[in-house]
Amino acid sequence: MYLFHGSGDNEATWVAHGKAHWILDNLIARKSAKPMIVVMLDGHAAPPGASGAGGNNTALFERDLLEDAMPFVVANYRTREDAAHRAIVGLSMGGGQSLTVGLKHPDLFAWVGGMSSAAGNVASLIGDAAALNRQLKLLWFACGKDDGLIAGARNLDAALTTAGVKHEFVTTEGNHSWPVWRRYLADFAPKLFHD
Repeated sequence: MYLFHGSGDNEATWVAHGKAHWILDNLIARKSAKPMIVVMLDGHAAPPGASGAGGNNTALFERDLLEDAMPFVVANYRTREDAAHRAIVGLSMGGGQSLTVGLKHPDLFAWVGGMSSAAGNVASLIGDAAALNRQLKLLWFACGKDDGLIAGARNLDAALTTAGVKHEFVTTEGNHSWPVWRRYLADFAPKLFHD
């Protein structure tokens, strides 16, 4: 599972504040989630001060992920290299990155998620709904009712519904904060890697 952070954070934050290691260890110990390798990258791919870094960051991050990080993981860990054994999820900025990369590359990621995602232009990536429905095992995203990004999540839900793309959209209590994202990770991880 590739797990991404938000814009104010870095690759260590899912451990430091998100407690991803504790959440996943407990889920696996209870046999609620499958054992998995978790990869956390620095999502700030655009150089500091680069012109247009905000809009360019996701494209640069996608390149880093596909051309550098994923080949490194394959070379150094015992992995299964098919989409059915690969998930991508993130929060806020990382949620926008995971939804963007996941929808652009359903041949690489069959499990796609977003938490309080900066959805931006994600709906423009829907493309062939029938193909997405065949390739994706799960397209899941969640947002708190008091989160400033709820409107974007609702718009994405509406676009996916109109296009006929199977997905799960969850609205919960809460805002743009770690207690909400910890709960989302605990909800998302048990859904992964089932036939």
